[in-house]
Amino acid sequence: MLSPVENICEDDLLITIDSTMPAPILVDSPAGLLEAMSICNGAAAIAVDTEFMRTDTFYPILGLVQLCDGNNTWLADPLSIGDLSSLSALLTNPSVIKVFHSCSEDLEVLHRVLGVVPSPLFDTQVAASFTGHGFSRGYAALVSAVLGVTLDKHETRSDWLQRPLSDSQCRYAAEDVHFLLQVYEQLNARLQSSGRLSWLKEEMQALVAEACQPSCPDAYYPRIKGAWRLGRKGLAILRELAGWREIEARRRDKPRNRVIPDRVLLELAQNLPDNRQQLSGVQDLHPGMQRRYGDKLLELVAAGQHLADRDCPDPLPAPLPREARKMLDQCRDVVKDRAEQLDMAPEILARKKDLESLVRTIMAGSVQLPPALSSGWRHQQIGRDLENHAQQATL
Repeated sequence: MLSPVENICEDDLLITIDSTMPAPILVDSPAGLLEAMSICNGAAAIAVDTEFMRTDTFYPILGLVQLCDGNNTWLADPLSIGDLSSLSALLTNPSVIKVFHSCSEDLEVLHRVLGVVPSPLFDTQVAASFTGHGFSRGYAALVSAVLGVTLDKHETRSDWLQRPLSDSQCRYAAEDVHFLLQVYEQLNARLQSSGRLSWLKEEMQALVAEACQPSCPDAYYPRIKGAWRLGRKGLAILRELAGWREIEARRRDKPRNRVIPDRVLLELAQNLPDNRQQLSGVQDLHPGMQRRYGDKLLELVAAGQHLADRDCPDPLPAPLPREARKMLDQCRDVVKDRAEQLDMAPEILARKKDLESLVRTIMAGSVQLPPALSSGWRHQQIGRDLENHAQQATL
């Protein structure tokens, strides 16, 4: 824990903060947000974080936006402000770098609420993996490693929609951006001195591009565990079921598994029930779900069965066979050796799914690097080494 602490009062809200940080400013009106954004837009970089809730909903509910320019820390309350257009303008200001830690969920909630994706972007978790701090390092651990400051992450499961926010919540929220900017400054300097800042920029551009892509309901089915076991017809049925479930979950704003669990969709695609009696035998399909969705589920199963072969999805890749595991281990060793030379996390150098994709082509006798390893900094640093290793393995 940091100490000592002091109390301040902002708009009748008592906030207890660490005296090593500036007192956070609670923003609860469009005018207050506009004033804060006018300052932020003059900064070279702004630390940003969000707090949101997603326990009982499909879409995240934004509860708080924290910002820090190095001198001031703002806690912006979207539930009170309403008009967040000035925040959207900041997040898309090309002259201001937006600094996050592990930003994927932040990008999702901001895109959902504001309709924009922050850019340009700097993710300290990704930067840490380029600078010898390991892969997927948490915020508190990174602050400790880089700044020597110990944070008490006491509000990780807090209710960010309650009002008023507690002293503890406000301290937690302020710490998340105050120290984030300091971590950014050190990691950014290390990336510049090592010549790796361009690597990070490439990663950030990919993150922004991915966050901007609309999520197609029909694209969810490959994520269902065990889907690879299905043939093309079974996959067509699973695609129909999962696509409908995605639309229904969004319409009702309910978590996917609160509508119909993944395992039920898979069982339906495997067993092909064609009447209510058979449907009642599906494990984990609760009576309430049967009453509400039974006719629709039977309709979707039948529709998938009647699709022409040309309209069915291609088979999904099965897990690598045992004989391919040795080759996968060899590729991992190539990555590990190179990562040690670079003093960076091997997981960021080459991801597991890309190595598996490469091994599949090796086993097929026609080596082909996956897209992530065939261009950009990864191709230069590891892609060519892996390709050479794979070519030798096929001789």
